[in-house]
Amino acid sequence: MSDEDLRIEITVAAPVDEVWQSFRDKEKLRHWHGWDLPELDAEIDQIYFQNAEEDGTTLIVHGHDTFALTPVPEGTRIVLTRAPKGTSPEWDDYYDDITEGWITFLHQLKFAHEYQPGAARRTVFWDREVPLDVSGKPFFESAHQRGVVVEEWGPGLLITSSKMTIASTYGFSDAELEALRQKGDAS
Repeated sequence: MSDEDLRIEITVAAPVDEVWQSFRDKEKLRHWHGWDLPELDAEIDQIYFQNAEEDGTTLIVHGHDTFALTPVPEGTRIVLTRAPKGTSPEWDDYYDDITEGWITFLHQLKFAHEYQPGAARRTVFWDREVPLDVSGKPFFESAHQRGVVVEEWGPGLLITSSKMTIASTYGFSDAELEALRQKGDAS
């Protein structure tokens, strides 16, 4: 696949109007985009609202990356078409990392709709691969990432790659979240 036609496709088992609201409602965006950081709200606003255009159920962010949502028998097909490298030269050094980020976020969106619709999540992020001793069932696998459903996290979602680990939990208390953070920090 060339940079000119880089597409990420995912199917979410939910109606288009529900999935579309996950792109247009700031509170719903918090349930799948990124991870818990003080600047998450500003990031959501900057990406999905200040620098975005919508046309029906198509969202164009930063003038070029395009999310197109269409109904399919299984729910909603989301196709993200990335702009080719060179479209925003100031971001070229981060192109692959941004692509991997979109893969992560779209799978977090799918998980939120299919396992925890409407539920608030709490996350822990590490900027490295963290070998957490948890078991779960496979949720997705891409060239550089793997996602596993972890039942004891609500169920939650563990996404790992060689560059990062994200634990999305549901129903965790502050103490449980801190214990998970410490477990990952110690490994």
